[in-house]
Amino acid sequence: MKKSLQYLLFQISITSSFSKNILFFILLLTSSNLLAQRDAIFKKDSTEIRCKIIKTTKTKYKYIFINNKQKLVKSYILKSAIDSVKYNKYDTDLNAAKLFKPTVPVAEQEEEQVKPYQFTFGIGLNLGNILEFNSTTGVDKKSFSATTALDLGLDYSKEGNRFAMTNELHWTIAIQKSGLTNATHIQRVTDDLTTLHDFSFAISKNNKWNFNLIVKTNTSIFTIFDGDYFKDFNNNGKTQSFLNPYEITLSPGIKYQPNDYFRLSISPYSVSLYGLTSQQIANTGFYTQTFDANNNYDLFVFKQLGAEINIWYDRKIKKWLEMQYRLGISSDYFSNIAKNGLMNGLFITKVKIIKNVSLTHRAILKGDFTSKPFKPYYNQVVLLSFAKSF
Repeated sequence: MKKSLQYLLFQISITSSFSKNILFFILLLTSSNLLAQRDAIFKKDSTEIRCKIIKTTKTKYKYIFINNKQKLVKSYILKSAIDSVKYNKYDTDLNAAKLFKPTVPVAEQEEEQVKPYQFTFGIGLNLGNILEFNSTTGVDKKSFSATTALDLGLDYSKEGNRFAMTNELHWTIAIQKSGLTNATHIQRVTDDLTTLHDFSFAISKNNKWNFNLIVKTNTSIFTIFDGDYFKDFNNNGKTQSFLNPYEITLSPGIKYQPNDYFRLSISPYSVSLYGLTSQQIANTGFYTQTFDANNNYDLFVFKQLGAEINIWYDRKIKKWLEMQYRLGISSDYFSNIAKNGLMNGLFITKVKIIKNVSLTHRAILKGDFTSKPFKPYYNQVVLLSFAKSF
């Protein structure tokens, strides 16, 4: 009995020693791999993190890196703060002399403070000038045009929080002057201020399915007079100004988001709040067709738009191409969407030239399926743009 007990203790000792050696060997290989740090994470603030990416989730990257105290630490960063990621960017290991020192702590936690809010700013400019003298048609051409676009964004997304939101502001102002003399005046071509909002609450663990509310607003900024002038040269009064008119569209529903760049929102019922704040501008008869008790044009109109589909697509390809597309289609009867629906789209494509500077193509597409024949409105402009994220 005593010999059997001694033999059993001897076997346990051998097994324990063998397990420790195996564990030591695994830690040695793991430490070597983690200390390699051959991956690179490029943040939107133009900084780079050299690290070893160990896990990727829907919303963040988990990685390990060596801090300034020469310790191996673990951290994470939200995908919303990342511009791009490159695996095995570096051919050589970082701190290669430390590869066979298993005393380096692997589990020390040092979480990077990632802001849940992200702010983006972009501005673009396009200038045009035509000068033509002694033309064969007998008419000299002298004109000047300018287009400016402003894009602002404020997004919120926090790991572990079911609530997320996207807020965008897009403003385009375009002017022209048909001649270079005092006899011709600057005219408004476009003055369009649009805001887009997506407020969502996840109903699934992977955040693919959400309850959401899409809010769209539209108005103009400058006061415009008859003839699209900025002053009342024709003495006919104002025809447009800030909040004259305005439109607010509300579309509650369900959103499906299978990845970071595609969002499909379906609303069974959407409404439009359309109105003006100036009775003088309303009485021009350009905006509403019904009258109040005083025989003035109504300042407010409530519209039922029915079902609505919103498709939002945000994609970056490498570092040189960025797409931001928004398309909404609404209809009184979902099954007859091609007969009585409304279409509204904004498509922004950026091609990077140098850091923070891009060539931007902006296109607006609007259509009313009740129009016969169907002739959608299309407007495009190409601008030189500057953009930065904070």
